[in-house]
Amino acid sequence: MKCVSCGEDVAVKRWDAGYHSCMSCGDSNADTARKSWCVVPMPKSNYILVTDATLLLGLNNSHKGGVK
Repeated sequence: MKCVSCGEDVAVKRWDAGYHSCMSCGDSNADTARKSWCVVPMPKSNYILVTDATLLLGLNNSHKGGVK
C-alpha cells in the first residue's frame, strides 16, 4: 500500500487501522490540523468559544487601560 500524499510504502497494520498516509505525512497533517481555542465566561451571560484572538481582545471593551 502506498501513501496517498507522497507515494511511500505504508505499513499494513497502519493501513488496516484506517491511516492511508505514511508516518511523516501523517505527522505533518496533524500539525496543520491542530487548532487553538479557549472558552471565556461572559459577564451576566453564558460562555463563549473564542477561536480568533482579535475577538478575545475586543470582548472587554469597558476596560479603559492599555494592553501591555
